[in-house]
This record gives sequence, C-alpha cells and structure tokens, in this order.
Amino acid sequence: MAETDEYLRMLLNQAAAEEALLGRVSRTEDVEQSGTASGPATSPTVSLMITSRQRAELRELGFSDESIRRMTPAEAHEKLGLSSPSETQLGSGSR
Repeated sequence: MAETDEYLRMLLNQAAAEEALLGRVSRTEDVEQSGTASGPATSPTVSLMITSRQRAELRELGFSDESIRRMTPAEAHEKLGLSSPSETQLGSGSR
C-alpha cells in the first residue's frame, strides 16, 4: 500500500509540475500575441535556429532546400525580415 501511495504522490507531483509549465508557456504565448513584453524594448536577440515554419516560408520565397540547409539562422531570419540590424552586424563580425 505504501508503494501505491508513493507512486500516486509522484504522479500528482509530476502533473502539478506539468501544469505549472503549461501555465508559463500559455502566459508567454499571450505576451507574444499581445505584442507586449516585460523586458526592455532594446534587448538583444540572437538567431539560434531555423524553425520548420521558417523553412516553409523560405521555400515559399523561392529558396531551395539546399540553400536553406546552408543558411545560418541569422541569414534565414534576415531574409524573412525577422532580424534586427544590430543582430546582422553581430553575425557578420570577423572570425
């Protein structure tokens, strides 16, 4: 019986943690949709990845799968109009 109680307690804790996570995700999506952010308007952004949706948009713009594969996330975001000028300058620095 004690093992069953412990298992149920673990499941309830996991469900509570997942509910909390979903609540945070929901609030983040609400902020993104409303266009208001709690951080400063000039906070720096860095392009880390190209999402599947962004790949589809690039294909619609006429880019081939091969050219999309070779793009850096910053390049892809620039072509989609998602990057800020400062981000483009950061990505084009000397190596």
